[in-house]
Formats: sequence, structure tokens, C-alpha cells
Amino acid sequence: MQALEGITVVELGLGPALGLAGMVLADFGARVIRIEPPGGDPFRSMPSSRMWLRGKRSAVVNLDDSAQRARLGRFIDAEADALITTLDDDRLAQLRPANHLVLCRVRGFESRTDLPGYEGLVAAACGRMQSFAGIADRSGPGYSALMVGVHACAQMAASATLSGLFARQRGAPGRAFTVSIERALLAYEMGGFLAAQLRARGADLPRPPDPAATMPTINYHPVQCADGRWLQLGNLLPHLLQGFLDEVGLVWTEEEDVETFRDRMLAHMQTRPAQEWMTRFLANGNIVAHAYQTTQEAMDDPDILANGHAVSAGDVTQLGVVARLQATPGCASFATPEPGEFELPDVAPGNPHRIESAAAGQVAGIDGSGRLRHDDTGSDLPLAGTTIVEFATIIAAPLGCSVLADLGARVIKVESPGGDPFRAMGGGFGAARVNLGKESIELDLKTADGRETARRLIASADVLVHNFRQGVPEKLGIDYAAARALNPRIIHVGVAGYGPDGPGARRPSTHPIPGAAMGGVFYQLGGAPPAQLLSGAALRDQARRLFRANEVNPDPNTSMIVSTAVLLALVARQQHGVGQAVAVDMFCASAYANFDDFVRFPGKPSREYPAPDQTGFPHYGLRRTAQGWVFCTGAHQVSAEQSMPDFLQTQAARAAGLVVEAKHPEWGTLLRPGPLIATQGQIPAGPCIAGQHTSEIKRALGL
Repeated sequence: MQALEGITVVELGLGPALGLAGMVLADFGARVIRIEPPGGDPFRSMPSSRMWLRGKRSAVVNLDDSAQRARLGRFIDAEADALITTLDDDRLAQLRPANHLVLCRVRGFESRTDLPGYEGLVAAACGRMQSFAGIADRSGPGYSALMVGVHACAQMAASATLSGLFARQRGAPGRAFTVSIERALLAYEMGGFLAAQLRARGADLPRPPDPAATMPTINYHPVQCADGRWLQLGNLLPHLLQGFLDEVGLVWTEEEDVETFRDRMLAHMQTRPAQEWMTRFLANGNIVAHAYQTTQEAMDDPDILANGHAVSAGDVTQLGVVARLQATPGCASFATPEPGEFELPDVAPGNPHRIESAAAGQVAGIDGSGRLRHDDTGSDLPLAGTTIVEFATIIAAPLGCSVLADLGARVIKVESPGGDPFRAMGGGFGAARVNLGKESIELDLKTADGRETARRLIASADVLVHNFRQGVPEKLGIDYAAARALNPRIIHVGVAGYGPDGPGARRPSTHPIPGAAMGGVFYQLGGAPPAQLLSGAALRDQARRLFRANEVNPDPNTSMIVSTAVLLALVARQQHGVGQAVAVDMFCASAYANFDDFVRFPGKPSREYPAPDQTGFPHYGLRRTAQGWVFCTGAHQVSAEQSMPDFLQTQAARAAGLVVEAKHPEWGTLLRPGPLIATQGQIPAGPCIAGQHTSEIKRALGL
């Protein structure tokens, strides 16, 4: 069975964000028709295009030709279930989309119309490049190299389309969604915006540290080994850090200050080569560490290969499918269409190939004349009536569930007594960011009462999401077999570090690990650091730069795929009546964020690295001017001076819906980042606090 069997998607526009979204849908069985301009999409020049065009058909249409445009409009009306497009609103309205259609608009910007939607321009304008200050030995912003905005936007386009299809399967009319690179980059803002608002109200909060002087925490430290290679540590929690210290033979007492211990640890890690340390860490099984790699090296990583995240046919290797769905697995095609090899049939509206909606009505966002409008067409969001039970901590899985909450799902966060450990980190602002729109119940799953409450939650849920390591769900009674016995239609989503197979299957992981292992850090730095052994200030500074380049993006990268995977499984259940186990992992997600280089074929050009001074490329990068730093593409430029919290305070951000008002149970009314997928009828909720809804949820369960 295929999750999207019988569904036709038209992909109309340009570029990799659109292409990756359609690729995900094609991988899981959708018939995807790519509409290209005469001569083909100019972004076919990207080496990765042969991957994000896979499994599709290509038709060439000149939208300036009224006859060709009308023929395309009839085809969409007759055969398409969904339209994903980068067309502007005026051009889109000319196609007069019909009432059954799920429509997803893909944009670069939403807050302005004077700039093209290149990720570099968007990142600079919304303040993301300020978060890379301090990597280079200079003041000012740093170039944000990894195209996480394209990755997140693509996954949100896939998620939006899937949520609309899911709602239509249950009788709703078509619906319109908007996603953008600008909106998607909100996923990488981890609470600084909330902290800035409280600070402005007079709260006594510490100021952000100087990025040029801040060293890594000991548990997240990069370390150089005897052979000159670097390992990234990720032992976030106390028991993991202690396990690392025990394994390498270090003792750290309260009498020894951090800096003295740091120097001693860095020197000690240079006594053995990287592979020797990693062999010991793998044997231990409870230490979070991985060697730094390029993306091309990552394609041969044992965990990547074991989990099918890199697949090969002949002399071509490319990304595998976005998630493992047990009952309705995806399959990555190796066929790339040539422009125009598919000729659109000239059909009349009402072709029976179309899957009709069970309810009539006008598609949200389009009026009767074919013009786009923006009023609300109904109060039910696409995931209304869907319940997700989240047994997850920190960022990756919780933020993914928050995306689904903004689409109307009821998300019940199950927390241990005392709450998710993330609530105790950084003032709790990151935890507030990733737990928007949820209810929280505190349960001790080691007690009979806690287990009984969990069983009743699972029995009444549509989806269970967890991020425990292998073996732990079985001990807690929330594994797939136990959940399925309670609820045969349950969708059981496990979010892991490395994937269910391979040497890392049972190992813990945290966000710096896939950042280092999938090539993102070396790309951000402008290349691998020199191989010679360093000491003293040079060693400390290189570790600092690696730490700064390895930002938190692997967690949100994974969150975006959590959302897509849950929705793929929900649509599959509507199609085929089956629940199933689903596996998502951080290695796969960060490979997707490195999509531009996660493909290999004869003659593929090497990845072009940005300048090590963090200014980007000669034709596409940061420039210092008399007025400060700007980002330039040649024809366009934008200021790169403000931070993302500053940008989110602007009227432009608010007018575009990139920030919205919401209430926090303790902090009162605040602005929160807007939904990553915008659609009509949303009233985004604020964050929950630990255990806030325990009593009412238990009463509702009869306990």
C-alpha cells in the first residue's frame, strides 16, 4: 500500500522548496505533475535538482499564452487534488482553482514584496544572520550557510498539503494554506523573542552572552583527537556527562573551576585518535559523541546507510525517504523527468479521475470570480478532532507536535513529575516556544496510576509521539505493540537520534551530533579546520568556532519532518484504514537540511563552500558598508543589522502574521511566533506549563 495512492498533485512554479515538497509526496505514492516554464525550471542547474524532481512528470506550459494557461486550468480542475505553487496571487487567480482543491502557496517573503525570495535575503532581513555573529574574528553578522529555510518551508508545504487532503477525506471542502521561507525560519528562534519581551517589561533576566567570547558548555564541547580529527560531544543531561567522564578516565570535582577542567579535558582527548575514542563510546552505548564529517562523507556513514537515508542505484546515490512508515512505506525513485516529457491532456472540467470532496463549498481564499480573498470560510481547522499524545522532551518532537496543534490538533503533552527537563534550561523560554498550543499532564509512568492514565490516553488518541531510546517504551508500556493492543488504529511515531537500525540505534543523541555528522558545521565554517594538532588559545578558539557554527538547527530540522510524517500516516489511515508504527530521526532530518549536497553521481560538481570569514560568496553574501552590514545578491540588497527578536517586534512582522498575541499562564499576554503553516480560522494558543491540565484531563478520563 502507498500512503498517497490515487492522489494527484500539481506542482506549479520554480525552485527547490517547491521541488522538495513534491518529492516527499511523490515518494509516498502521489502522482506529481511538475509544471515548468519553456526551457525548464532554471533551478535545474542545482546538482540536487535530479533528486527533488524524482518520481514526477514534467509538463511545460507558457503561462503568458492564454490558450496554454486555460488548458492547464482545466487539467487542474479536472484531475488535481492539490496544487502547490510559487505563483503570485494575481497569476494564480487566472487559473480559477475549483472548490475541491487543496491549495498551498509557497513564498519567500510574507512581510515585504520588494525582494525576491532567496533564502539569503530572507535570512538577513528577518535577523537570522545575526545569530552567527562571533564565528569569524570580526564584528557583525555571519552568513547563514545551510538552507534550513528551504528545508523547513518544503516540509511545511508538504504538511500543509497533507493536512488539507486529510480534512477533505473526512468531508471538508478544499482549503488554502500559505507557507514561506520567512515563516519557516521562525522554527529556529528558540525563545529569545519571549525573553526580550519580558526583559522590556522590567524582568531581571541575564543578557545574551558575547558570542565572540562564549565557550561551549563542557557537555556540548568539540574536542580534537590525536590524529587531528574533531569529535562533537553532546552529553546534555548529568548522567550522560558522568558516563563520558568515566569512560575517558577524567574526574571533575567541585573544587576545580570550569576553565581549568576545560584545558585538561581538551589535552586529554588529544591522547588518542578519533576512531579509538569512538570505538569505546560505541561499545559503552551511553555516550553522545560523533566525528565531524562533510556531507559527502556522511553519505557513507554506517547509520545513514543502515537506515536507508542514502539509497543507491547504479552510480547514483541520493537521499532516502523522509520517514519510515511501517504499513505504507515510501520509495525513492531514481527517474528524473526531462522538461516537457509529459503532455497535459486537454480535458473538460469534471473529469472522473478527480477525487471529489464529500462537501461542496468554495475553496478558502478564492472568490467566485477566481480572485483570491482572505476571509474565513469556516471555524474547523484541518486537524480538528484529532488527538495527539506526546511523550517527548526537549525540542525535536515537541516542536513538531506544536506545528500540528496550530493546525487544530489537540496535543496532550505527558510530562514526568517536575516537567520536561527543557523547562529548567535557559529560563524556560525555549520550552515555552516548543510547547505552544498544548495541554500538559504530569504522570509518573513507574506507578500503577500513571500507567493506567497513559493507557486511557492512548486508547482515545489518534497519534502517539515519543522520543525515548529503544527499549524504554517497552518498559513504560507505551511501545507500539502495547499501544496497538489498546487502539488498533493508533499511529505510533518514534523520534530518535540515529534511526532504528545501525550502530547508533540504541544510543542517545542531542542536536550537536547530526549538526557535526551531516556536514552542516563544516559548510557553515567554510571548510574543515586544519588537521594539525592545536594547543592553548588556538585549541580553545577552534573549539569555540565549531560550537558557534553548530547551532541548534538539527532539532527544528527534525520537528519539520515529525509534522510531515504524522500527516503522511493520518492520510494513509484515511486511505487504507490502518494505524502503523512510524520512525523519524535526526540524522535523516539533518541530511534533508543538507539536501543541496546529499546526492552523488558522475560529474557532480563539488559543493562550493562559503568564505571562512563568514561573508558568504562573492556574488551572494554579506558586505560591510558605511551604514552597516547588508546582504547582497547583485541586483538586490537588504540590511542584516537586526536580530530575529528585533525583527519580530516590527509592525511588518505583525502585519504578516509572523507574530500573534497569545497568553502564558504565568507571564500574561505576549507575542508568540505565528503558526509555521498559515490558514484561515487559526486562533493560535500560548504555551502550557508543566501539569497545567492534569486534573481536568484525568477527570475526563474517569480517573
